[in-house]
Amino acid sequence: MSRVPGGSRGASPVVGVVMLVGIAVVLAAVAGAFALDLTDRQPTAAPQVAVVADYDERTTGNGEYLNLTFESGDVLDRETLSIAVTGAASSDGSDATLTGDPIQSQAPAAVSAGTELSIHAGQFSGVASGEHLDLTDATLRLVWTPENDPDAETYVLYRWPEPSRRT
Repeated sequence: MSRVPGGSRGASPVVGVVMLVGIAVVLAAVAGAFALDLTDRQPTAAPQVAVVADYDERTTGNGEYLNLTFESGDVLDRETLSIAVTGAASSDGSDATLTGDPIQSQAPAAVSAGTELSIHAGQFSGVASGEHLDLTDATLRLVWTPENDPDAETYVLYRWPEPSRRT
């Protein structure tokens, strides 16, 4: 057997271990970036609007109603907005469900300052003839969904009543 003078067999395993550790660190960084969604995609910014609610607690006629007025803010496409109402009831205590969307039936194509919407008994199923709409325990949410972006999140632009005003 011949030996190479000055040869070093110990250097090869050390270099291999350093390379394996380096590859593992790079793979962990790539996997972490995907797991934490650290991509260049920025979330869609929600538009800013100021909405004022006029709530009438009358129980005559159709019962209680809620008028929403867009006071100021961004101009919005009507197709990106919807209203969700939970907790509405008939004066006999039965659940009342919003049928249709007041925005789609009442608002212009471009919703801007001055746009008014009315939420009333005629838009709810479950309010029998002779009964009235009861919004005492109801919650209304004005929801915005960005168009042309199926992966975008939806945003609640306005909530009535404000959580701090609920008694």
